[in-house]
Amino acid sequence: MLVFLKTSWYTCIMEMESKVFTVIVGDLLHSRESSGRRQLSHKIRLAIDYLSREFREEFSAPLILTRGIDELSGVLKRANMSYRICTFLNEQVYPHLFRFAVVRGRLDIAINSKDASRIDGPAFHTAADMIQRAKKKNLYYCFNLGFRFAEFDPWLNELANLLHILRSGWSGHQRRVVQLYKKFGSQKSVAKELGITQQAVSDALRQAHWKEVKRAENMIDEAFEKYGSYK
Repeated sequence: MLVFLKTSWYTCIMEMESKVFTVIVGDLLHSRESSGRRQLSHKIRLAIDYLSREFREEFSAPLILTRGIDELSGVLKRANMSYRICTFLNEQVYPHLFRFAVVRGRLDIAINSKDASRIDGPAFHTAADMIQRAKKKNLYYCFNLGFRFAEFDPWLNELANLLHILRSGWSGHQRRVVQLYKKFGSQKSVAKELGITQQAVSDALRQAHWKEVKRAENMIDEAFEKYGSYK
């Protein structure tokens, strides 16, 4: 009898865990004030298509736009790529910006549909609440990775939002230099692409605090690699 109860308890836990996913909800800021919504829509869709291909194995339901272009949502099997996905999207839609909530939690409706617009459950409800709270606190990245990592969430949120503040202070030139440096990995190649000196590239990276930003981003990536790989 005891063995049966232990087996039933274990099966119940496994069934609950099998419904745990990581949801991403993004809310586009000030989109209706934009005069170029068609161009913005094109940029967002290109970014979503790229992410769907690049992280195909990570998505349980790929990112999809809802409410026109004002909101997006998606479902990941794990949390470990969520920050990278969110920051990539914001880089692609700049000077526009998404506010993101990333929640690891249970889903219980249409979880096998592969359609994020149909899937629902407590994780999506939590994400919607977090978006509303983030608006009041003027936050742009909010993570809730579940009870296992409750102590990890606050410092992750603070670090992600501090990085956002640093990025928002970049000039257009600094932003372009950083993007190209991430692409080429060489100051010389960036200088050649932009037709400027290597010293000018070095100065732009220094003024953007790129080394510090990259070091902090690496810390987030390492934390997600360690903790966010749980399903």
